[in-house]
Amino acid sequence: MHDLDYSFRHLKAQVGIGTILSFYGFDLHLKRRGDQLFGPCPLHGGDHQTAFRVNLERGLWHCFTACGGGDTVDLIRKIERCSYREAARHLQCIAASLPKTPPTISPPIPSPERAFTPFTRSLALNPSCHFLQNIKAILPATAARFEAGTTTSSTFLKNMVAVRLHDMHGNPLGYCGRRLDPSEASRFGKWRFPKNFPKAQILYNAHRAHCFQYQGVVLVECPWAVMRIAQAGFPNAVALLGTTLSQIQINWLSNANFILLMLDGDPAGHRAALSIANALGPSIKVLQYRLSDNTEPEDLPESSLRSILLSHFLFS
Repeated sequence: MHDLDYSFRHLKAQVGIGTILSFYGFDLHLKRRGDQLFGPCPLHGGDHQTAFRVNLERGLWHCFTACGGGDTVDLIRKIERCSYREAARHLQCIAASLPKTPPTISPPIPSPERAFTPFTRSLALNPSCHFLQNIKAILPATAARFEAGTTTSSTFLKNMVAVRLHDMHGNPLGYCGRRLDPSEASRFGKWRFPKNFPKAQILYNAHRAHCFQYQGVVLVECPWAVMRIAQAGFPNAVALLGTTLSQIQINWLSNANFILLMLDGDPAGHRAALSIANALGPSIKVLQYRLSDNTEPEDLPESSLRSILLSHFLFS
C-alpha cells in the first residue's frame, strides 16, 4: 500500500483536478470564480447550477446532490467506476497523454489545394436532446463528456446534433453534425463535416482510447456507437467516421492487443468488415461481431452490448 500511496502522490502532483475534468470533457459547463469551479454535476447529469463544486488549488470536488466528493483519485474512481489500483493506471494514462510542450494544432494536410483549417473554439452544447436520449439512448452525462448536443450558436450545425472532433493527440479540429431532418439527411447524407476535413487521418475518440490499447480496441463506424460502448463501461472504442481504413489509422490500430470489429449490420458495413479484417490481419488479431441486418451497435440494449463486449474481452 505504501507504493500505491507514493504513486498517487506522484501522479496527483503531475495531473491536477482541472486537467482531469478537461480530459473527460467535464469542464465545459462549469463556471469559474477564482480558484473555484461550479455548475451542474457532470457525473450524474444533474441540472442544478451550483450542485457541483471544485477547488482547483486544493484539488477537491464535491457534488451536493448525489455523488459525494473527494480528491482527484476519488474523481477518477467515480468516473471510471474502478478500484484504487485501476485509478492509478488511469491517472498514469492521463499524465502520459499530456503534451510536453504547448500543443500546436497542425494536422497533416494532403495537399495545398485541399487545406483544412481547424476550428478550435468550443461551442455551448445542449446534451439533453430527444435524438441522443430517446433515439440513441445516450445519457446527458455521456453526451456532455463527449461534447455532443444541439447548439444555437452555429449556422453550420443548424438542425443537427453536433459532435466535437479531435486529432489523434487530442487537439480540437472542429465539429461534425448529424442532420435531424429526414429529407435533408436523404438528400445530403446523415453527416456533415467541415470542408476538407481529413477523416482518413483520425479515428474518433483515439486520444481517449489510446490509454486502453493494451486491453484491445473496439472499432465502429460512428460516434454514437463509441458513446454507447463507453456508457456500457468500455472506454476503448474508436470510430472510423465511415467504412474505409487508411494507413494512418492502421498504424494506430496496430498498437492494440487486438481489434474487435462491430460495424453496422448493412451491406456496406459487412463489406467494410471483410476489407478491414484483411487489411489488419497480417499485423494484429482481429475479431468480428456481425450485427443483425439493419442494426447498429448503438441500437442494442445496454445489457446486450455489455454482454457482447465482456464475452470478447474476457476470453480474447
